[in-house]
This record gives sequence, C-alpha cells and structure tokens, in this order.
Amino acid sequence: MKHTLVTLSALLLGFFMLQMSNGLQGSLLALRADIEGFGATAIGLVMSGFYVGMGLGSLLAGRLIERVGHIRTFAALASVASAMALVHLILIDPVTWVLVRAITGFCFAGLLIAVESWLNASVASHERGRLLSVYAMVGMAAGVCGQLLLDTASPQSFLLFLVVSVGLSMALVPTALSQAKAPVSDVAQQRPSVRLLWQISPFGAVAMAMAGASLGTFLGLAPVFAQRIGFSASEIAYLMAAATLGALVLQFPIGALSDRIDRRWVCISVALAATLTLGFLSRVEVQSFATSLAISALIGGLLLPTISVVVAHINDRAPADSLLAASGGIVLMQGIGAAAGPFIGGAAMEAFGPTGLLITLSATQSVMVLFAVFRLMANKGIEPDRKTPYAPVPMSGVEGELQLPEAS
Repeated sequence: MKHTLVTLSALLLGFFMLQMSNGLQGSLLALRADIEGFGATAIGLVMSGFYVGMGLGSLLAGRLIERVGHIRTFAALASVASAMALVHLILIDPVTWVLVRAITGFCFAGLLIAVESWLNASVASHERGRLLSVYAMVGMAAGVCGQLLLDTASPQSFLLFLVVSVGLSMALVPTALSQAKAPVSDVAQQRPSVRLLWQISPFGAVAMAMAGASLGTFLGLAPVFAQRIGFSASEIAYLMAAATLGALVLQFPIGALSDRIDRRWVCISVALAATLTLGFLSRVEVQSFATSLAISALIGGLLLPTISVVVAHINDRAPADSLLAASGGIVLMQGIGAAAGPFIGGAAMEAFGPTGLLITLSATQSVMVLFAVFRLMANKGIEPDRKTPYAPVPMSGVEGELQLPEAS
C-alpha cells in the first residue's frame, strides 16, 4: 500500500488543491453575494447552479474522458474552472453568477470523475477500500484548509478570487507530471439509472436526495446564515472549518456503527440528533464564539457523513452486475437534492430570515427519518456478515465510484 500511495501521491495532491479551492470558493461566493446585496433566494440559486452543473458533468464528462483521455480532460477543465473564478469579479450579477457556477460545477464533475476513475484503475481490489479512506481524508482535510483560507483576506477584495484561481491552476501541475499511468477503458460505460437505484433500495434513493440537499444547503448557505446573525468573515472561516472537521471526526464512528446494525437505524439516529440540534440552535440567542465552534462541528458531523452511510446501504443491496448503473443513480439523486436544497433554503431564508436555513435542514432530515421508519416496517435489514465494508466518501457531488468492488 505504501508503494501505491507514493505512486499516486501526485494525483492526491492535485485532488487536494481542487478541493481546497472548491471549499474556499463556495464560502467566498456566498459571503460576497450577500455583501453585494443579492437576496437570499438569488444566493441559493447561485449555490444551486454549481450542483446543476455537477449533475450535467457527471452524465457527460465520462464521454469527454473516453475521447481525449484523463490528462487532457483534467487540464482543459481545470483551466476553465480557474478562469471562471475570475469571471465572478468581472461581472457581479446574480444571473451571470448562476451560469458561471454551473460551468464550474460541470468542470468539477469532470475533474473529480477523472481523478476517481484514474485512482480506481490504479489499484487492485484488495487495496481499494484503504485507498478510498485516504482519498476521503485528503478531500476533507482540503476542505478544512480551504475554509481557513477565507480568513486570509476580506471577501470584498479580489485577492481570495485570485487564490481560488491559482489553486485550480496549480492542481494541474502534479496531475500532469504524475507517474501513475492513466487508464484506458475499452468497456462501454453503464448508463446511470435512478429507476434501478429505486428497485435496489427505495430508502437509498430518497435518503441520497435528502443527504445531497443537506450537503448543498449547508455548504452553500451556512456562511450567509452566520454573516446575517453577526459573525465576521474571519469567524465564519473557522466555523465552516469546524463543521468540516466535525464531519471528518464523526465519519468513522458513525460508519463503524453502521457496519454492526441496520444502516437505516443509524440514519434515523443521526438525522434525529441533527434535527434536535438545529431546533435548539433556532431557539437560542447567539452563543459565544467557542460555543458556536462546538455547535458547528456537531452539526457538520451529523449532517455530512450520512452520505457515506447511504452509499454503503445501497452497496449492501446492489447486485454485482448493477453496481455501476446504481452508482450513476446515486450521483443523480444526490445532485438533484444538492441543486434543489440551496434554492429552497434561500427562499426559506427570504421568507423567515436566517432561521429559514435551519428550517430547511430540519425538513430534509425529517423526511429521511420518516421514510426510513416506513421502509423498516416494510423491509427487513441485512445481516451484518452480508454487508459490504463501510468506506467514507469525500464531500462532493460525484460520490459512489471508488467504493465499488470489482464485479465477479
């Protein structure tokens, strides 16, 4: 495994730069849009645009990789994404930002698919689970670093936009110079299928949409929520970093628990805890910064790791010959949720003030709980010894690739 990680270190470094830049850009745009006077609904649409683009990219980028290869695809999409970061400074307009974010999302889908498929083809099946854990930890660590970069300059200046652009451009260097051989696939790709995903696991389909909605809403609008209740940009950077760190810390105990009991019960427990925490937050005055950091870490740790549990639940039930199509369905359902969530959350914040964000997140978690209870009544769980091993996935819109075992 050590030799494998050394060989793939350049790819992982490029992935780190991508996720760091993405984490910074998401929070930066939310704060800058609020400063520029965009309404909450408009900010939600800007955030949704990214996930709409990721959804389209997850469907189309694979064909681009097949036609021109991994390295050329990565270079082209990273260059476009780097340029788009600067376009936000040239045209400060909600409609333009929605379109630019959609283009950026499309690019990121292709970039992450290129990296994930490249990594996937570079290891044997017995090493894939451990590689995925490293990959997920690299992505989450990059997210923490990206949020902390928000504290290095004012969102009102152009410097942070330049940092995003430079980070995306620099991600090209280790990837282009990597010694890892890019894969060449001669196997036709299976089409993503939401219908098949529903047949495999109705709960998995609904829960993935709700988990995606929670992910998109929280990452897209939490900075706006914090800014509107009085936190500074510097404090928001640490609050968002704490949420990402909380997700990293709680990912593994939640996953270990889901390997021992029905994963739906884990989703119910975590979603209920998240709903209670959000409800508590909506009824109290602004806390001290230290307390707010702890609450942010707890909310991030409860909301974000659910995606990994749902993916593992689906993989427990998916036949070997349907794994790729089911994986595509996972991507689509998460993308639909992540695109709808920020728009709904922004509209709720427009109607109810900052508390609208908490209402939206509580609603997505409540839907997951209710549907899980319904499915538990209708369908028995899988015995622990028949489960696929839990593996964490990074927080992005194209989950579900690396953790798939090779079909036999």
